[in-house]
Amino acid sequence: MTAPATATKPHERQSLLRTSSSTSRSSEDTVQDINAQNDYGAVEDGPTQKVEIQKVGKKFREIWPIFLGLAFAVFCGALGMTIVANLTIEIGSYFHAGSLAAWLGTGFLLGLTAMTPLYGRLAQVMGRKGVMLLAVTLYLTGTIMCAIAPTMGFMIAARVVAGAGSGGILTVSAIIISDLVSLADRGLYQGGVNLLFGAGSALGAVLGGAISDRFGWRAAFWLQVPPVVFALLLVVWKVNVDREKGEDVGGKTTWEKFKGIDWMGSALLMIAISSLSTSSSLWTSSHYPLSHPLPLSLLAISLVTFPLFIWVEKNAEHPILPLTMLSRPQPRLILIGFFLTTMSNFSRLYMQPIYLHVTRGLNGSDTGLLLLPSSVVGSLSSLYAGWHMKYWREYKWFQAGFSFIPWLQALSIAFFWGPQTDKNELWIEMALGALGGGVTITTLLTSLIACVEPSELSLAISACYLARALGQVCGLSISACIQQTILLSSLTSRIPGNTKLVQKIIQEPAEILPLLSERLKIQAKLAYLDSIRSVFGFVVVGGVCLSVVCLSVRGKRL
Repeated sequence: MTAPATATKPHERQSLLRTSSSTSRSSEDTVQDINAQNDYGAVEDGPTQKVEIQKVGKKFREIWPIFLGLAFAVFCGALGMTIVANLTIEIGSYFHAGSLAAWLGTGFLLGLTAMTPLYGRLAQVMGRKGVMLLAVTLYLTGTIMCAIAPTMGFMIAARVVAGAGSGGILTVSAIIISDLVSLADRGLYQGGVNLLFGAGSALGAVLGGAISDRFGWRAAFWLQVPPVVFALLLVVWKVNVDREKGEDVGGKTTWEKFKGIDWMGSALLMIAISSLSTSSSLWTSSHYPLSHPLPLSLLAISLVTFPLFIWVEKNAEHPILPLTMLSRPQPRLILIGFFLTTMSNFSRLYMQPIYLHVTRGLNGSDTGLLLLPSSVVGSLSSLYAGWHMKYWREYKWFQAGFSFIPWLQALSIAFFWGPQTDKNELWIEMALGALGGGVTITTLLTSLIACVEPSELSLAISACYLARALGQVCGLSISACIQQTILLSSLTSRIPGNTKLVQKIIQEPAEILPLLSERLKIQAKLAYLDSIRSVFGFVVVGGVCLSVVCLSVRGKRL
């Protein structure tokens, strides 16, 4: 005799309004679904298995206006990011501060890191549209500040403001897309956003170099203002999305919820990351001795504030980084994967142009053209990853396989790239590295969304972008540390007895290298090559660790 059905208490992943068809599923179908899920591993650790009811997402024809506004905002953010990556040498030389050029990237990422974890909470308090407007406005302000910067310090501060806005654009667009579409379709929409991100990256790399060659680097920032203003208008006009059910804290006004945000945790995180990065930069870029009290003091501040940040998060009513979620193995593992992949990607992003500019002696336009295929392939691979997950309903082995490609490409750079490497080999290998990175970053986000509750969605995505931002900051800081240390050592050995010239080559490579004799120019280029190869050795180590993580992530039938 069949046992009578027992009513169960609905939980937050179940629909409260059931249709008759949803209740008529046979027990055999349910058992098959559970077995299919177990073939791919449990969704999350716990004493019992939950039968999960996937939400039904909206169709593209229903949400295309919203998607248009989000995608254009992301496009603008990508445009500004790659324009700077291709202008660091020139801007550093213009302000006679070549050793601080890496801070154009690090400053951007510091702003991104400080604000990214807050956007998840702000999206709950201000609503999706309000916080998206805040993000685009910050990015626009930072871009204008870059265009009018009178000093290198002002320029770096402007990049911090722009980074704070960029973090919100990426985070909130991901939250909104996850609100609207099903898990199986999620990767395809994210792939579409990444395609436009790649288009912006590609256009930024090409336009940045070409405009700088003809009109100067400031024009490259002024170019961004009209499209960012248009993106702001699109957000005002089209992006209208409600909060996810279950996120709101009942009985509190907006101001009370705003005051309840973990501002202390965000401040401590900002202090910890900025002090660590500054300490690293002082030792490497500014060549302070290891025993100098200033970098040592900053390092001590970082070592103290990181544990304080964890303590604050444990006791905060609404933490920006929910430690309960990190206590579960799968979210923790996936966030480590995000950290590793962005650490490797940004090391590659900022070191490949230096190789092309200095070691190969290419101008901004030629460098942008060689970087163009990798931007296009990276974005197309993300779109393909979304299609793969929608069609095959699987991501684990697909993700793990493609995670091998970037570190194999980095291995090739470390051992085989030289002053005369064929240009076709360069762009093909850079495109292959982007291929693996595009797939991995898309599948990891689907992996994360698949293992958290809907009420945790906005915070999980914020944590994802925080992990990515930390990876970017650490990637740039560690890469700059390695590159500057090896560069100084190699230049000193290759050009002995000329400390002033060595310092000038490091500080102002774009201006000094053309003035050197052919013998000294070759030695300087080989020193830069030594430093870049060392950085890509570090990228190989990070890539191997990422592959181990991807193999350890549990899959789930989508």
